[in-house]
Amino acid sequence: MSIGSLLDGPVFLRDLSREPIVIDRADGVYLYGEDGRAYLDAAAGAAVASVGHGRTELADVLRAQATRVAYAHPGAFITRPTIELAEKMIARAPAGFSRVFFTSGGSESVEAGIKLARQVHLAHGRAERIKVVSRRTSYHGATLGALAVTDQAERTAPFTALMRIEPKIAPCYPYRCTWCHADRRCTLECADDLARVVEAEGAAQIAAFIAEPIVGSSAPGAAAEPAYWRRVRAICDEHDIVFIADEVMSGNGRSGTWWAMQQADVLPDLIATAKGTGAGYASLGALLVSDEMFDAFRARRDDFRHGHTYSGHPVAAAIGSRVIDIIEREGLLQRVQTMGVHLLQRLHETFDDHPHVGDIRGAGLLAGVEFVADRANRNPFPSAAGVRARVRQACLDRGLYIYPGGGSAGALGGDHALLAPPFVIDEAQIDALVRTLREGLDAALADVL
Repeated sequence: MSIGSLLDGPVFLRDLSREPIVIDRADGVYLYGEDGRAYLDAAAGAAVASVGHGRTELADVLRAQATRVAYAHPGAFITRPTIELAEKMIARAPAGFSRVFFTSGGSESVEAGIKLARQVHLAHGRAERIKVVSRRTSYHGATLGALAVTDQAERTAPFTALMRIEPKIAPCYPYRCTWCHADRRCTLECADDLARVVEAEGAAQIAAFIAEPIVGSSAPGAAAEPAYWRRVRAICDEHDIVFIADEVMSGNGRSGTWWAMQQADVLPDLIATAKGTGAGYASLGALLVSDEMFDAFRARRDDFRHGHTYSGHPVAAAIGSRVIDIIEREGLLQRVQTMGVHLLQRLHETFDDHPHVGDIRGAGLLAGVEFVADRANRNPFPSAAGVRARVRQACLDRGLYIYPGGGSAGALGGDHALLAPPFVIDEAQIDALVRTLREGLDAALADVL
């Protein structure tokens, strides 16, 4: 296919400025273009392909379930794979969770969480509870409801007239925190900001608070200490606010445990997840519901006023169930922990003295590298410089796919790379990843500086 033809073709591409690479096949941690060129998938797509590409075992599961029953409407029916996946997810969920509502992806999971929180408040006669607090420098999804709790102007600006913008509090982000950035030690002022916003808005109007335990695309790898979550939990309890943990990226083992919130030993009320749930072999997400939340909803004596055509899709559920089996059979949670340590170690060894790398952070195989114009004062590059796109392209030219992003410096912009490779990556591949990222960054900045 000739250069430029795909931009003029029938597919409505998200990026209309760049010819996409046509991928022909994939295996393990590599994607292969139609020209045979290999690309190390350093982000598992978007923290999706957790167990690696090209698993014939999962293809066999897909075929077997599709030939048995491919679809049954969730309004009237349920299938055995859906039940089995729910049982497996609950068995690995934090204590006190006993229900799963299935979706097709992360935005749907977040929307489901917001709607359930609202209906639980209605069950308690709190109809005035309509606001959902989130954190600045956050991303929670692409639908209008999820965008309302997102704080990234480049994503939300075209649609602000269509939605109500929800209250925002400070992120837990030591590198750029106004309270603790000097020594990068959290003072919990960012957690107390929730209490300040609740007071300003009026507790009687706050329905829920949503946050990522380990931040994904908006400030990749930024994670709070357990004390932060304990304070957040206490504030939510004091004011009857539903706490939604957005584990769309950090869940399903990417942190080294099934759920990142398990490491904080703090229980949210709801856990929204997707990405690795189907590991890229099926479009699959879920909302895990605590016993307390489910009991409160059931007291309403009404149906859940929400649903999706593909909720609990039997083929997707069969895939999700086998993904759990693979992770446990191959000891991939432990591998995530081990490879995560190696990834951060190599990133620090390679970039700690780089004049244009401001911060390196992460947990498990969810890491972020933040690029800055001036390391001393942490100033970001001007948005017009297009650094994130330049770094992505320079890495692609060298056979490495990273997940670029921006907005980590708030209104000033910011550029960073999300690194979230498949769980099956090995040390040599991590070494190649980091080495190529350094080469790509230096080449990209040579055209900017």
